[in-house]
Amino acid sequence: MDWRGHLGFNLLITSTLFYLMGLSGVEINRILIISSVLSSLPDIDLRLELPHRKITHNIFFGLVISLAAGYLASYLGFSFRVVTFSFLIAFTTHLLCDLLTKMPFRPLYPIIKTPVALRLFRSSSNAVNMLFLVLGIVAYYVYISNYGFSI
Repeated sequence: MDWRGHLGFNLLITSTLFYLMGLSGVEINRILIISSVLSSLPDIDLRLELPHRKITHNIFFGLVISLAAGYLASYLGFSFRVVTFSFLIAFTTHLLCDLLTKMPFRPLYPIIKTPVALRLFRSSSNAVNMLFLVLGIVAYYVYISNYGFSI
């Protein structure tokens, strides 16, 4: 998936879950927005020229990075909770989105070493990336229409 697909997927999943759970408020909206912005973070492996979907594409790596970012944020005077949950949600939705693609990877490595993929579509599909982006924007619009918008 490209940034549009991951951003849209994060908005779709997070907005829908927060809406259904009745979560709202400034802190919740910050988590939703920040996690959406960070949703392509696991693909940093491409920029760092590391093997794609190896080191950065498992939930344990995401958990360690999320806690480290939260700790650093609290040290700098920001909310540990907002930063940690934003990073963790970004990693989780990224992995869930990648599971839908044709390319297998190990999201639960090192516990489960078997590569998995649902093989529903190619991650490079322009149509799928745009569809997720549009659906995510619509879901976020529905969410903020019901709970109000505040940064």
